[in-house]
Amino acid sequence: MDGNLMQNWAVQQQQALIRQQQERQKSAAVFKPLASASGLYALVYVVCLYRNPSGILSPVWTVAAIAYVACVCRIFGAEPKRDGRFAASVMVLLGVSNFLTGNRTMIFWNDAAIFLLLVALLMHNFAQDRQWDVGTYLAQIIVSVCGAVSCIAKPFSDGMAFRRTGQRNGRGRAGYIAVGILIAVPSVLLVGALLVTADLVFADLVEQAFSAIRIPSRVFGVFLMFAFGFFSSYCGVRYVQEHAPAVVVPDRRKGEPLIAITATGSVALLYLAFCMVQIGYLFLGNLALPHGVTYAEYARQGFFQLLFVCVLNLIVVLAVRKYFRESRLLNVILLVICGCTFIMTASSAFRMLLYIRAYQLTFLRVSVLVALAAIALWMAGVVVMIVRPGFPLFRYGLGVACVVYLLFSFSHVDYFIASYNLNHARLGEASSAEARGTAVDYGYIYRLSTDAAPAIAGYLREHPGAVPDYTGWEERFAEGSAEWSVESWVEEYLVRNYRDMTKIGLRDFNVSHYAAYRLFSR
Repeated sequence: MDGNLMQNWAVQQQQALIRQQQERQKSAAVFKPLASASGLYALVYVVCLYRNPSGILSPVWTVAAIAYVACVCRIFGAEPKRDGRFAASVMVLLGVSNFLTGNRTMIFWNDAAIFLLLVALLMHNFAQDRQWDVGTYLAQIIVSVCGAVSCIAKPFSDGMAFRRTGQRNGRGRAGYIAVGILIAVPSVLLVGALLVTADLVFADLVEQAFSAIRIPSRVFGVFLMFAFGFFSSYCGVRYVQEHAPAVVVPDRRKGEPLIAITATGSVALLYLAFCMVQIGYLFLGNLALPHGVTYAEYARQGFFQLLFVCVLNLIVVLAVRKYFRESRLLNVILLVICGCTFIMTASSAFRMLLYIRAYQLTFLRVSVLVALAAIALWMAGVVVMIVRPGFPLFRYGLGVACVVYLLFSFSHVDYFIASYNLNHARLGEASSAEARGTAVDYGYIYRLSTDAAPAIAGYLREHPGAVPDYTGWEERFAEGSAEWSVESWVEEYLVRNYRDMTKIGLRDFNVSHYAAYRLFSR
């Protein structure tokens, strides 16, 4: 008996050693091509985006990121999937949008969308994701980001495996030095950045050292950004390549339909009563508002709550379809909830339009309208899925989200905000409280980006005496000039956008910034 146990233990140890050797060989085989591709990607990332979030090189970075994913697929023997071209095209278009707009909020969300699509594209090429839904994709994106952090040691372990295996045969000392430098440079930069932020005395010494050898302070930022690009790409790829193929989505539709029928049926009745009120108050106008409440005040209360309820309804319907068995009665109730969601969406949009009519446009209000349009289109796809279970809801939803957001991103929303709000401009100060409610908020307009410049310039041409003369603003507001006094909201707008408008270099050239500079430098 003891002999058999010892023999089994020896066999297990031998198998473990074989698996360890195989893993070491795999790590060694991928290190050189993956480290080279990640280093090249990090270099392009730094060249394109360092202190340049909206320049002409932004679409170049998105193309490089897509090429990096394709290269990684070939390194691991996986051919890039053709149906990923749509996501890749959206990424490139979002990069172009960054180059065309001056709205920093839009640029931030464009970059966030590019990142999500990049991770999704990487997972799509390695995973069997035909059965994945929106929730699975979002969960796997979060898991992959966290998993990439947990793989921070992968470049080092892969490099050591590369050095120890037969890959080193025929290599001279120069090869070893090159591998060591490839590992050491990002490591020193990453650890150095942590140490600099951990101790002020050390940080001061590092700054003095850079000054002594005449290295600009931004060089450290460049190297730090390169290290981030290298480690994030290398570690992210290694995690996704190892774990994404193992993700399997089981069929969870095992819940008793009576539970869902009881829960959703009561909610559907409440929704029907609420929707009857919405139709009577807002759409038909047959019912009187409470005493002393205007339509603007009525509209102001509730559109964010209704937006939340619409999103909640979308989640609930998808969850019921995912976790409960098929039932005709349940499908009817879900269709009722979907119909009520359409009415709630229209009610929220109508309230927002009433509020905009009284208080003009802002970026948040436009964003709410865009979100409501996307929710309505998503819910239409859910209705089709309930009626036809084979409907590809995930692909439809992804297409809707991408198309709606691209239209929003390319719309230059600040231009429409300024144009709409300036159309409500009044000469002189509003005298009554009611008039002040509809007066233009110039304080919001001068905080808009360079996208609003054509609308502001057009308004000034139509109303030549609306503001004091701002001729020569560029010389007066230039850096190093004497202190100036802002005499109008237009000058305040020019002051706030001066840095962007005067960025006309080749690397950071931006269409919106250049157009604004041309309009106000005549």
